[in-house]
Amino acid sequence: MHGGLEVNRKAVVLGYLCAVLAGNCRADGAVPVAVSDAAFSFNLLRQLAQDQPGTNISISPYSAATVLEMVGNGAVGRTQAEMQQVLGTSGLSSANVNAAHKSIASALKSTKDQVVLETADAIWYRSGIKVRPEFLAVNQEFYEATVDALDFSDPRAVAVINDWASDKTHGKITHIADGMIDPGSARLFLADAVYFKGKWSHPFETKDTKERPFYLRSGDQHGVPMMARTRSFSYLDGSDYQAVRLPYAGENLAMYVFLPVRDSSLADLAGKLTGDTWERIRRQFRSTDGTVVVPKFKVEYSIELKKPLESLGMKLAFDAGRADFSGIAPHLYISGAIQKTFVDVNEEGTEAAAVTGIAVTATAMRLPSQPFQMVVDRPFLFLIEDRPTQTILFVGLVFDPKGG
Repeated sequence: MHGGLEVNRKAVVLGYLCAVLAGNCRADGAVPVAVSDAAFSFNLLRQLAQDQPGTNISISPYSAATVLEMVGNGAVGRTQAEMQQVLGTSGLSSANVNAAHKSIASALKSTKDQVVLETADAIWYRSGIKVRPEFLAVNQEFYEATVDALDFSDPRAVAVINDWASDKTHGKITHIADGMIDPGSARLFLADAVYFKGKWSHPFETKDTKERPFYLRSGDQHGVPMMARTRSFSYLDGSDYQAVRLPYAGENLAMYVFLPVRDSSLADLAGKLTGDTWERIRRQFRSTDGTVVVPKFKVEYSIELKKPLESLGMKLAFDAGRADFSGIAPHLYISGAIQKTFVDVNEEGTEAAAVTGIAVTATAMRLPSQPFQMVVDRPFLFLIEDRPTQTILFVGLVFDPKGG
């Protein structure tokens, strides 16, 4: 299977399809990885918010982390060290990280009861090249990656990957490989896909949805459809924000919505969230009667991740002259990384998908008032988490629900 030409060009294409950050299971019952995964999630979100101020952002840190971990199984030396530093897994063995991912992926796929949560991984390698069998084997064992040879010089190769992405995300993410594959230099494409569709545990009534003003970052306002519900919620009244947990059927998966106080900003709130602070915050929510008013929104987002990953410290992996992925094959480097996500929130629930492609070429808590009122009528932060594994599947900033 691995016979043929040696890889003698500094070129490779690695792609990954999406869903959200790996969670907090324990690898082999020993090493917790939730805090490091959450740290990567919020670090990446913060970097994107800094690079694109005022822009609706929706990312799947689980997807990004998954593919970077897959690629990292072939990284060596300083290249590996930088990748681990950005992912927050420095000091953890590759065996523990891989085992943790396998446990998390298995737990995520077991979710049922009006919730669809699907993940998939794949590796395509250029027909005729030699890829280290150990690299393929570890990703097959721990990531259940399918492995296939593909003629990247054939224009139809892009369609093969795009069709896979579309199939795994139920048609929500398409054209992920467009522009990612150089016919002459592409060597590998790695992909991770995640698709989520869940109904609220307590759906919003469509009759209660009304157009209300939403106050934009610029100071302007416009009307958007707002859903409303009064009942007992898992709620937190922070020092400079309100937050509510909106569970999906089965209660394991939920969307958290964070609303900064009027004299604060969404950027300030995003800047305060870290792996450690999130671990503390998520344990402070309490059941409280109240009313939640939240906009319907849909975000379709695409981002080139090379620059933000480099800004976070992952530099050598993208350096054609210094990257070391000799655990895959000689002379490879990441030439680009792209992620596409789709999130649609309405009265019934949420549908979300993400695809990420990497081109590798030659605070304090206050006791809530009773009852509370939380009207999300200005920019807010959301995240979707699997509680048993503490996996952050999606996280984003919404400055304008009509912004797309």
